Amino acid sequence: MSSNFQANRRPGGGGGARALFPLATGRLPPELADNARILADYAAALRDIADHPALEPERKQERLQALAAAIRGESTSGGIDDGLRAAHNLRHLLDSRGFDFQDPWQMLQAASLDISKSSYPDWSDLLAWCRYWAAPMGRMVYRLAGGGDPGLARAESFAIGAEVLFLVEHAPAHHRWLGRVYLPARWFREAGCEPEVLGAAGASPELRQVFGRAVGEARRLIDAAAGIETCLPTRRHRVAAATARAEALAWAGALERGDLIAGVSGPGFVVRVGIGMAGMLGGMRS
Repeated sequence: MSSNFQANRRPGGGGGARALFPLATGRLPPELADNARILADYAAALRDIADHPALEPERKQERLQALAAAIRGESTSGGIDDGLRAAHNLRHLLDSRGFDFQDPWQMLQAASLDISKSSYPDWSDLLAWCRYWAAPMGRMVYRLAGGGDPGLARAESFAIGAEVLFLVEHAPAHHRWLGRVYLPARWFREAGCEPEVLGAAGASPELRQVFGRAVGEARRLIDAAAGIETCLPTRRHRVAAATARAEALAWAGALERGDLIAGVSGPGFVVRVGIGMAGMLGGMRS
């Protein structure tokens, strides 16, 4: 189970979406792929507001309140923009499936926090934010895929792990363009550096230690999601879920090997073939 739901976060504002897990996304059943795009649009709308470089905080909060009204099903004055349309579409989707609206509400809260909070003291603080931003996305995609309660915690764990990988990869851009540092301040201190090293020309040994610690936490979360494919209803769903886990682990490896300041390349052909085979085998065994 995967989607491009976390891909629509361009540091510095803007929504340009790309699939974080393209191989898994390509294996989704068409209906789930369409539903995942609805969720992706909603996530993009929230990020476009929270990460907008020119909007004042008060104006950002007003726009988030407008999306909250759309989630509640209230009519809006002044026309419908892309963000409001995304919120209305998500509401209709969840309502049609009999889901409550706790998950989009929690994502709204996480986006609101990003407007006023620019750093996180410790891992527990970042994890709390991820439980409001990433875990709801994992739950919604998993439930839309037909997954039941037994695998719900694993869906949350996978989504949070993937989010941490995203925050690692984009840490320099978040610092440069948004003045925001998600990685825990304590980790920088314990490594003997300050978050300002994210603005350097290359990754120092101290910064690599911080990145490695974050990737390690992400790996543990992704490992905790092992077996999620067994909780999904069809072989196609299961293959997509196993492929997403294989892609996430390959992504973690690339982050560990690369220089995140200079940028990390995507997986090459051989790695993509290996991911595809791991996904097929994992989905077929379940």
